Amino acid sequence: MFIMETKGISKLDLKRRNRKQILLAIRHAGTLARVDIAAQLSLTRAAVTIITNQMIAQNILEDLNGPLQAAPEEPKKKGRRKTMIRINPTYRYILGAVIEEDHVCVGLSNLALEPVAQERMALTAQTDLDDIVAFIVNTSKQLVKKASLNPKQILGLGVGIVPSRWEQMRAETDEHNQVHFSKLCYLLEMELSVPVCAANAISLYAMANIGYGVNGSAEQLLLYGGENFHFATVADYALVGGIYANTALVDRIVLCPHGEKAEGYPDGSVHAEMATEIVLKRMKAATGRDWTVDEANQAYEEGNEKIIAVMNEHLQKLAFLIYNLCIGHRTARVVLQKFRINDAQKAYLAEYFDSLCSAPSALKIDYSAIDGEREFIAGCALAAEKQFFELGGLQPGDKML
Repeated sequence: MFIMETKGISKLDLKRRNRKQILLAIRHAGTLARVDIAAQLSLTRAAVTIITNQMIAQNILEDLNGPLQAAPEEPKKKGRRKTMIRINPTYRYILGAVIEEDHVCVGLSNLALEPVAQERMALTAQTDLDDIVAFIVNTSKQLVKKASLNPKQILGLGVGIVPSRWEQMRAETDEHNQVHFSKLCYLLEMELSVPVCAANAISLYAMANIGYGVNGSAEQLLLYGGENFHFATVADYALVGGIYANTALVDRIVLCPHGEKAEGYPDGSVHAEMATEIVLKRMKAATGRDWTVDEANQAYEEGNEKIIAVMNEHLQKLAFLIYNLCIGHRTARVVLQKFRINDAQKAYLAEYFDSLCSAPSALKIDYSAIDGEREFIAGCALAAEKQFFELGGLQPGDKML
C-alpha cells in the first residue's frame, strides 16, 4: 500500500520516498518484476504498478517485455508471467571527475555508470585551483558537446578528491569533523550551470566498485594504496559511515611492533612499513641506485633478485594487512585501488595470501574496476546518488503525475 501522508511530510517527499525505494530495489537486482518489488517493499502490486508506470512514461524505467521462462523442473503456472523492469541507462548522463595525487580525470557516463568518454591532465607543483577548475569545466563542456547532448540531459557533476589534495581544493571541516568542498562546487556550478557535489574520492571509489546484482558485492572493503593508505567499507550495498567516514585510519595500523619509524605514526605502522617512498628507499639500499615504480616493476619481471626480494617482502606485508582487514571488518572481499603492481606481483600476492587463509579460503582479493582511465566513474557514482536516487528520479521542473 502507499505510505500515508503524515504531518510535516509533503506529498512530494512521500512520492520521492516511494520512488527512491523502488529505484534502489531495481538497482540492487539489475532487473526486477513488479510483483517482486511489491513483496520486497511491502507495497501492494497496484501501488507498484502505478508508480512504475509513471516512471516508464517519464523514460526513467524500461519494461523489458521479456517474460521470465520457467525452469524446466518447475510446473507451469497459470496467469500472466512476470515482466522485468530496469532503470533506463540513457535516461540521463552524468559528468564525473577525480582529483588524484598526480592528475585529474574527467569523464562522461550514462546512468548505468558505463563510460562514454574521458580526458586526463597531469598535475605539477605549479598547478593551482584555478587550473584544475578550468580543466574540469572546459573538458566537461567538450565531452557533452562531442556526445551531442544538451544540458537538460545531464544530471550533474560529481567530483572525488583524494585527501592529499583537500587543502589545495579549499576543503572545509564542519563541527562534526566532516569535510566539505563548498567553494569548489560553487566555482564549478557557476561555469557549468549543473548541480555539483564533491566528496572524498576514497569513499567514492568504494561506492563505484559495488557490483549490483553480483554475488559478494554487497559486502566489501576497498583499500587505496596511493601516497598514504586509505580504506572504505561497504555493507548491504551502502558505505559504512557514508561518504564522510574517516578513510585514513588504516595508515596507523601497526604491522611490525618496534618496526620502521615515521614522524607522526606509530613505529612499525602501515605508513612506516609500506609507503611507496619507503619501499623505493629499500630498493636503493639493496641495489645502490634510485628506482621509480615502473622501473622496479620491470626489474621484477626481468628477474632482478634484489628487487624481487624487497618487493616480495612488501607484498607479504600487504597480504597480512588485507587478511587482518577482512577479519576485523567481517568482509570476505577486498578491492585494491591504485596499486601499481604487475601480473607477476599479483600472482605472488595471491599465492601468499592464500597461504595465510584456511583452505579453501572464502576471502578474496579483487582489483578495482575503475582504476586508471575509468577513475572518473567515482565522481559519476556520487552525482547519480545525489541527483537521481536520493531524489527518486524527480528532477527540478518535473510535474507531479
